[in-house]
Amino acid sequence: MNRKETIPLLGFFLLNLLQAAFTDLTGDEALYWMHWNNLDWGFRDHPPAIGSLIGLGYSLFNNELGARLLVVVAGTMTIWLIYRLAQPKHLGLFALLILSMPFLNIYSFIATPDAPLLLGVVLYFSALKMFIEKQDWRNTLFLGVSMAIMVWSKYHGIIIIVFSLLPMRKFWFNGKYWMAALIGILLFSPHIIWQIANDLPTIKFHLNDRNSDAWELKHIFGYAGGQFLVFNPFVFVLVIYLMITQRAADLFEKSLRWIINGMLLLFFFNSFRGRVEPHWTAPLAIAIIYLIIKHWEVRPPRRKMIAGLVTITAFIFIGRLCMIVDVLPPLYKEFHRDKAKVLAVHQIAGELPVCFMNTYQLPSLYMFYNGGMAHSINNVEGGKNQYDYWNYNEFINEKPFLFVASYDAPGFAKDTVGGFVFDVRNYSDLPVMHDLILWTDEWLHHYHAGDTAMISASIINKNNYPVDLNNSVHTLRWRAIFNLEKFNEANEDIVIENLPTHLDPGESVRVVLKFAVPDRRGKNYVMIATQVDELPATYQSNKMRMMIE
Repeated sequence: MNRKETIPLLGFFLLNLLQAAFTDLTGDEALYWMHWNNLDWGFRDHPPAIGSLIGLGYSLFNNELGARLLVVVAGTMTIWLIYRLAQPKHLGLFALLILSMPFLNIYSFIATPDAPLLLGVVLYFSALKMFIEKQDWRNTLFLGVSMAIMVWSKYHGIIIIVFSLLPMRKFWFNGKYWMAALIGILLFSPHIIWQIANDLPTIKFHLNDRNSDAWELKHIFGYAGGQFLVFNPFVFVLVIYLMITQRAADLFEKSLRWIINGMLLLFFFNSFRGRVEPHWTAPLAIAIIYLIIKHWEVRPPRRKMIAGLVTITAFIFIGRLCMIVDVLPPLYKEFHRDKAKVLAVHQIAGELPVCFMNTYQLPSLYMFYNGGMAHSINNVEGGKNQYDYWNYNEFINEKPFLFVASYDAPGFAKDTVGGFVFDVRNYSDLPVMHDLILWTDEWLHHYHAGDTAMISASIINKNNYPVDLNNSVHTLRWRAIFNLEKFNEANEDIVIENLPTHLDPGESVRVVLKFAVPDRRGKNYVMIATQVDELPATYQSNKMRMMIE
């Protein structure tokens, strides 16, 4: 790039640097910061790339700027590589197109897995284009490495690889292409091994837990309408028009079109099963920019199109300003409220550890802004998250801590600080049953309504502390939760035969679960939960399927 081209890129970098420094951290970013503090080859919902980027920057500056520093660098590199890939003849139009795409702006400074994914995608597209032109060993290595970078960032990289290959039939049996794929798999193998060693937590999460919502029309319209927000209406409509009315110029462009169509349709059909996040298609921004830039070389945009892009860009800049200054209510919760909330909780807790309910955002933000120790107990009112996999239970099990409830809980007192009203309770002897696992011998069971279920299982204490199952201070009840409803709906008390009164760390005992089968004819999903006192129950078992006649 010459000086004329470098100045806009430098301006983009400095703008994002300022934005990163003066925008409060979001709850998701704080979770990925916690990934760095618990660094591993994988996590429940994402690979570890974003946590590593955050941690390396945070080691230089212990604040928001440090947490986002390498994301800003990655975002700038992404724009530079898009420029090199598309080779636009008109720098001004290219810059306007970039600045008018909302999520391309957001992922240039917000530290989420989409930021390194975008960098990985543009590297992959560059490598794919070079490989199509020449299948030598250098391009083969580049292609394999770029595949690995994408998938280490986010699993969506696998979808992009598959859809890019489908129209390229001449590479289906190409030895060098599959050598590139093998290189990518080898580079990604530590995460694959981690998945196997940890009983495939991510696969179970994405297949069983994420789309647990019932079918609703709002999920379909939410996803479809969200695409206009992700790419901006003018750009989204234009690229759909181009793909309908024009043929691909070459094999690379044909591959990009397959990726765009494939991802849009895949997530659209998935929205019939439950909620789909519109931003999951954000990596398509790079393919869309390429197609539009090539179209504008032949047919420059009309004034109305330019005016529309300028208007969208202006709104984006106003929105970015509102992320720093609290003046726009819709952005208040995401970028301002939670920081103030955890600072207020700290005033109540002092030096005590804090435990929240059913949230990974608040404990992560609490530790980022306050230090100290925070945790989340995830019960049947919410569901599991990454804190179910981190062994933080030991900091609150039968020890003094402040419990912050997510509802008007019995036995909790209301405390108002900084305009927030909290339901809080101090505990000093509460037994924490997380990582007390019930694993049934079989996952499919057949019963008639009114039967007494007798299910063999193993109970394992995976905590690093002993668990007292006959606590004299707190009441412990075992429940069978049907169809994963709330703890006080459609569930049955359980008698556990051969249940010990005490389990040491790592100890395992064979038991039999005994409970009445309710009149819920048809297919049911069942999980076993424990309820301590009047607190919501927490899941302890694998998910079982029960067919009731």
